[in-house]
Amino acid sequence: REDCGGRGATLLLPRDRDELELLNETLQKSGRSFWIGLWKPVPGTGWTWLDGSRLDRDRFQLDGTERPGDCGTLRSSRISPQDCGLQLQWICQREATKI
Repeated sequence: REDCGGRGATLLLPRDRDELELLNETLQKSGRSFWIGLWKPVPGTGWTWLDGSRLDRDRFQLDGTERPGDCGTLRSSRISPQDCGLQLQWICQREATKI
């Protein structure tokens, strides 16, 4: 998260399944997990994107066991909860600039 911020970007906030599929193709189906901008802050709260919006469970389903304090990862066009302390790569996003 801090690295993305230093680049004038944020962690990835995918908005639909099509975007996840495109990312999977772009990453050449690497099978690796990447941090995205999703987390579950405390018990009793839902999954939240870093911009404060809630995860739409109709668009995205999470694979795996969910625990409070987990963060979201992207792997092979699927979102999975993981311990936020894991050492993984991440994907940043920012607005495109005209050149």
